[in-house]
Amino acid sequence: MSTSYPETSSSRAALVSVAARTQAQAAQNGSGQVANPSTPLRPVVSTSGFTFPAIWSFPPFFTLQPNPATLAHQLNLWSELVLSWARYERVWTVNCDGVDGGGAVFWNRSILRRLLPATLKQLMAHMAKEGHTIADPPKQTSTYLLYWRKPADWGQAIYDWVTDTGQTGSILTFYELTEGDLAETTEFRGLYPAILRKAIEGLVKKGKAQVIKGEDGTGDGVRFL
Repeated sequence: MSTSYPETSSSRAALVSVAARTQAQAAQNGSGQVANPSTPLRPVVSTSGFTFPAIWSFPPFFTLQPNPATLAHQLNLWSELVLSWARYERVWTVNCDGVDGGGAVFWNRSILRRLLPATLKQLMAHMAKEGHTIADPPKQTSTYLLYWRKPADWGQAIYDWVTDTGQTGSILTFYELTEGDLAETTEFRGLYPAILRKAIEGLVKKGKAQVIKGEDGTGDGVRFL
């Protein structure tokens, strides 16, 4: 559980200045690392190889700031971080009330800071307004799908693969599309079922696909047109 951090005007100002400074230093260095060795904050590399930016080790980053301008900047930084992390780790969902705190990105144990459920829900709501998340199921605030790539883009990637491999007119099950042997080397391997459904629905609306209801528990299929 995180410890509290006093919200002061200096800490709120520091949130913006540190973010700008660390990002500028990383850009100048060209390697994603902070160029100035005297800077106390450093990027953190996870065991999987994802690099958390230096701002992730700045305690006020985990407390939403009351100043509207600072808060907007902070939420945008969080949104960019979450999408980058989710893309790298291929994370599809966030449970704001989960025992894991929503995921590793929301909990920096080395500085004893985390986004508490109420804060995480506010972040997810912000990202939903930007089109980067969606409540799943609807009309609740605990579980969200992460759109680090939009369903329409996934749908196009699937359709391009189908046409490139000469499978237009064939029927593939939803399982085969993301878990089958042919999908092993595709970018949509392991695509979360709910996101896959939305991707296929988009193709159906464009007249590029038709959903075939499965029989005897075989699962639904898709005919690509």
